[in-house]
Amino acid sequence: MSKPLDVLGAPGWGEVDTRGSVRPGSGEWTLDWWVGASDRWHRASQEAAVRQSDVGAGAVVETRMKLPDGDAVQRVWAVAAGGGPAAAVVEVGNDAATAFAVALVVEAPGSVLSVETTGVTVGGQPVLAWDRPPAGAAVGPDAVEALLEAEGGATTGLDRKGRDVAASVWPLPHTARMAVSASLGRGKVPAPPDLPDAEAVVRGWQAHLDRGTRIEVPDEGLARRIDRNRRRWLGQTGRMETFDVAELCELSVRLDHHGYHDDAEVVLDEIAARWTTEVPTERLTAFTVHHDLTGDQKTAVRFVEAVAEAVEAAARVGSAVPVDPVDRLLIAAGQDRAAQDLRRLHLDAAEPPAEGLRSELVADHGEDLLVAPGFRPAWRGGSLAVYGLPTRFGTLSYAVRWHGARPALLWELDSRPGQEPVVIQAPGLDESWSSREPTGETLLAAPQ
Repeated sequence: MSKPLDVLGAPGWGEVDTRGSVRPGSGEWTLDWWVGASDRWHRASQEAAVRQSDVGAGAVVETRMKLPDGDAVQRVWAVAAGGGPAAAVVEVGNDAATAFAVALVVEAPGSVLSVETTGVTVGGQPVLAWDRPPAGAAVGPDAVEALLEAEGGATTGLDRKGRDVAASVWPLPHTARMAVSASLGRGKVPAPPDLPDAEAVVRGWQAHLDRGTRIEVPDEGLARRIDRNRRRWLGQTGRMETFDVAELCELSVRLDHHGYHDDAEVVLDEIAARWTTEVPTERLTAFTVHHDLTGDQKTAVRFVEAVAEAVEAAARVGSAVPVDPVDRLLIAAGQDRAAQDLRRLHLDAAEPPAEGLRSELVADHGEDLLVAPGFRPAWRGGSLAVYGLPTRFGTLSYAVRWHGARPALLWELDSRPGQEPVVIQAPGLDESWSSREPTGETLLAAPQ
């Protein structure tokens, strides 16, 4: 399964497959990598001894290919390229005991490719850039065979043009690294030294992740999945044109549930702009979740026309509607008559959206606020903490700590102005406990 190469703030995206092959979202070309070791040439896309991992919630994808005396290590990450298209940096390092050669192969069937001193073009469009020219290159349907059969792969020269395939080769001493940058959109990208390195990209994505709700779970694997999913959702906001409306609605809800309201608003703008009559329930769910979790009157006014259109579409086809949330949004937008008309339609009430992990951490669809309703037995004895979780009643933070067999709950609800006191319960920990205090701590009964 391929992993996305997403960038915030730049056009274009791509993906890297399980063997380290890179391609842009357009699919116009692919970039594969080969290594000439002491025994033979190894093609990553065909070798058995290839393994892959990721760093920084998937911001950097690392692919290792085993050689007779060590590993060739490829790392790929995507960056915004200074006002131009998104770029993927493809780095290959020598973790083997001896030197080897690296061949990068661009395939674009039916296109004219050119290898120049600064990079590779496909159909006249720059796709690869480097600051260290290769030792040799070949272009054309037989480019790979011609290059790899040459002595050291370095006798073919540069400034070549042909069709379908372009192959370039670099010698790589022990512990050395080489890199190229690949354009994931339309336009030229800088060479790797002028782009952020892998560590900077990891730090940048962590800063983006930290904008949302902070969740600490006593399960390292789950914690990693949370960060990977969040990075994926944020990255998808940069390629919304590839999703249908139902997928955009799901994306918006996920972003809002995890506290990324500004990003969800961008997705809602796209949903409203498409003016489709399809999936009215999903559209209404996306708009109302955003309103319930932000309480933002301005966005309620901005999206009220799209909400009204979706209600009409739902009434025509008999789709269920999240009646109470739509009612709250309409009233917040100053559309009291529309709210009354909604009630007179007697539409079927839609179920709350499936929430995944959030449904285990909080439930806010009823009149009470449920803390940790889906607390897992496997979490007993471990620390659970949630900071800045948006709910219909305000922003919730809480922590579960353990005193022997008994859980201690600490909570703080930052209620919205005018919010009536809400009953807080923790049925996943102690069904008998409740409180109307917005802030407090208590020692609960031991789970049965």
